[in-house]
Amino acid sequence: MEKQGNKAILLLQMGGPCCTANIQNFLFNLFSDPYIIQLPKFLKPFQKQLANFISSRRAPKVAENYDMIGGRSPILFETMCQAKALEKRLGGEYRCFIAMRYSYPFLKDSFKDIEALGVNELTVIPLYPQYSIATSGSSIFECRELFSATGFDQKAKIKYIESWQDNEFFIELITQRIIDRLTEMKALIANQENQKIKLLFSAHGLPVKYITNGDPYQKQIEDSTSLILQNLSNKLGLKNYTNNLCSEDFDIDWMITFQSRVGPVKWLEPNTEDVLEELGETGTKNVIIVPISFVGDHIETLHELGTEYAELASHHGITNYLITRLPKANPLLIEALASLVPHSVKVGAR
Repeated sequence: MEKQGNKAILLLQMGGPCCTANIQNFLFNLFSDPYIIQLPKFLKPFQKQLANFISSRRAPKVAENYDMIGGRSPILFETMCQAKALEKRLGGEYRCFIAMRYSYPFLKDSFKDIEALGVNELTVIPLYPQYSIATSGSSIFECRELFSATGFDQKAKIKYIESWQDNEFFIELITQRIIDRLTEMKALIANQENQKIKLLFSAHGLPVKYITNGDPYQKQIEDSTSLILQNLSNKLGLKNYTNNLCSEDFDIDWMITFQSRVGPVKWLEPNTEDVLEELGETGTKNVIIVPISFVGDHIETLHELGTEYAELASHHGITNYLITRLPKANPLLIEALASLVPHSVKVGAR
């Protein structure tokens, strides 16, 4: 008979600064990651020096942005809530741990607790629905290296979930979040002449060279979006045309965009910021942003989408700018995570 508590789940997330004093250290860890900053071979020995230079230069400006959202990232608290809810959902069959890539608790910290528990069956789930080597890949590689170096991979059965962009519960959750905002938007534009609504599925950007090198991220963003639109059409009775959803109640255009572009290299396009500017200048009044690649709030959702892009939209004449709520610890997200775990609890049963 297996000892109780020997099964565990490890949720992987990027992390975030716990306070403004921690911002430079967080940025240093981020830019030290060779999967994030892919330097030419001759510069790789200088990765940490470059990371120190970039983080020290960027920290003061980034601190201003964090001050506008409360002085810290909420991602640790939200991930802890997701882990606690998942553990409860699985009825005590599994213990649930979290590990952040660039802030506490780091993998090495959580691994001590996993070892102390005597875990012999571990499911590793990155909290990124769509796979990229810069996010899920980086965290999974770190796990593989640590588990190999400690011999843990010889003692425990380990299952890695690389992506879950087409998970039915995730698709349903994002669909519901969109319907909530469409209902809100319908009330806002009831007496407005221009009632067309633009849905922007905004994903975190990625340098084009990642995709050229085989990264599936862009394709998986497209897969998620397609499934959500199909589900949305079914629920609202919308007729689905190319980039257009129509019914008696709604006239919706949609497109996929990419945010958070930095540096001189070419990034995935179209850029969310550029699209908002163009939409405003061509007469679009109603926009709903769907942060398709996030399951919890980050600086990219709270400040970039919530403040920077909202101000940009208003400046260019977009009068109604809404953002769908993030999944956080919603029961459907917990159901999505539970469905990825090999267990005896019937998924979807309540």
